[in-house]
Amino acid sequence: MSTELELKFLMDPAHLTQFITALPQLGLVQSSDTATLLNAYFDTAEKWFRQHDMGLRSRLKRGQYEQTIKLAGTQHGAMQMRPEYNAPCASVEPVLGHFPDEIWPSGTDVMALQQQLTELFRTDFSRQSWRLLCSDGSIVELVYDQGKVIAGTQQQIIAELEIELVSGNALNVFTMARILLQQLPLRTGWQSKAARGYRLAAKQAIPLPVVAEDTLLAQIQTLQQAEACYEQHAEQKALDAAILALTVLAALLQPVVALRPLHIQAVKFANELATGTRVFDRKDYNLWLLALSEYLYRNA
Repeated sequence: MSTELELKFLMDPAHLTQFITALPQLGLVQSSDTATLLNAYFDTAEKWFRQHDMGLRSRLKRGQYEQTIKLAGTQHGAMQMRPEYNAPCASVEPVLGHFPDEIWPSGTDVMALQQQLTELFRTDFSRQSWRLLCSDGSIVELVYDQGKVIAGTQQQIIAELEIELVSGNALNVFTMARILLQQLPLRTGWQSKAARGYRLAAKQAIPLPVVAEDTLLAQIQTLQQAEACYEQHAEQKALDAAILALTVLAALLQPVVALRPLHIQAVKFANELATGTRVFDRKDYNLWLLALSEYLYRNA
């Protein structure tokens, strides 16, 4: 078992050369690689895995199949942390019996689940990766994926950058992201490839967020969902949901002295959105989201 700890950003392929040029500023490049990854995602007709916040995938890379289950994890704003289990397999069809017994919820009939598996969608992409050694000995992997989410006749483009901790201090991931955000037009990634695939397969639009708890994490998630919903349909009610989330976040940030600068920015972003000013793709907004995510991670 390993724990995936990563930040995800959307990045247009036009900026890939600039990104590669910036890598030496982040650490010592130990190795690099390019590979084609063909990924099939499975579930039952009743979406058993989705209901349990689990993801089941098989991957073909350089002629070898590997199957993966990702379990429910934790999220600290833009930072995602999920336990995952990997095992070799002989074909695209996963074999659930190859995973440890302890990962299954109590009472799960694994053999029955196996019989009900069906392929829902694919995420096929080319991955360029770089493994970097940090000054403190930590190792971080940066990957850039270009390809498509495919569900029947439906497709969506994949063009995203991931910064993932391999070993050592996770704060290096935030430091690298901050440097890259200063130099490149990145946007914080909200949805995983799997989440996008499930929505595409079901032909579902991103829904408006429901009323969330008055906590930093819940309001950040509400804000990101409202942002994604607005980018999809440009509806005023999505923008209103984002403004409300920013307003609540500003109120939550204000009492914490160390977070007063982030409070001021939240008020500013809410006011700008209310007057029709673009915010979501700006550097200052995405740096603000990163700062909130780092605070949540440090104080988890």
